[in-house]
Amino acid sequence: MTEGGKTIRAAVGDRPPSPFAPLRPLLQPHEQDAADGLRKLAAALDGLDAHVRLHVQLLNGDAVEHWTIEGGTGKPAAQQRMPEQADVRVVLRRTTWLAIAQGQLSPFDALFAGRMRFGGDSELGKRVARHLSDPSVPFVPPC
Repeated sequence: MTEGGKTIRAAVGDRPPSPFAPLRPLLQPHEQDAADGLRKLAAALDGLDAHVRLHVQLLNGDAVEHWTIEGGTGKPAAQQRMPEQADVRVVLRRTTWLAIAQGQLSPFDALFAGRMRFGGDSELGKRVARHLSDPSVPFVPPC
């Protein structure tokens, strides 16, 4: 399917097609370990042209898990702890994170659908998303 000459993803189920690329899958569809996905996220940030510290807040019912993800230049790390400071802050439900980590949901689609909140350095956040995007789907910047 194309739009304006650019290939876009086909519709999935009853969702309309999205022009935004999903992440390269960090987890298989049957994997449900959010922590493992966050550790793989840190490793996938290897090769990013800048150091980045993410603060990921995973919501699971009334519980909130705080994760510090570091990547880019330096040694990648994922730790379940509140960071002292972060470049980018992401807040989302565990189920939304799993859909993103499995490559079923684009981070931008999650953001625009209100399933994810984002704060901090938006340009760095876009660079992270581009770095992690599935290379088989053309990357379309949100703005």
